[in-house]
Amino acid sequence: MTSVKFYDIDEKGLFKLNMIHDALKNVKFQTSGNRKVLTHNQSRPTSMPMGMKKELNGLYALPTFDKMYPDIYPMIRDFINEYVPNFDFNAGYVNKNVQMIPHKDKNNCDTSLIFGLGDYTGGRLIVEGTPYDI
Repeated sequence: MTSVKFYDIDEKGLFKLNMIHDALKNVKFQTSGNRKVLTHNQSRPTSMPMGMKKELNGLYALPTFDKMYPDIYPMIRDFINEYVPNFDFNAGYVNKNVQMIPHKDKNNCDTSLIFGLGDYTGGRLIVEGTPYDI
């Protein structure tokens, strides 16, 4: 069974999250090419990979997102390193306005870290059948 943990974020952390949110407002999100992960209306999600991405040839490279927006991934990485210091990662996705169908991220080595940004309602995360409000 998967465990879910919630983290308390102080004022400094909220300020950093707002900076990340503001930086993401200028991002032109693309439709994901992943045909296996669909949204509830069967469309592909709007998402951007960040960090080190494994290419088809097996080598790692920076995704286009990091090249186009070089300041965003370091902001997210630094936030995670400060507030979830034992979370080991080298890549991730930023999704925008997405309601995904249940799926398993095939490249995860261990746990996932998920956080929501901005003004929204109905934020829910379902882990192994258990819903959580985020």
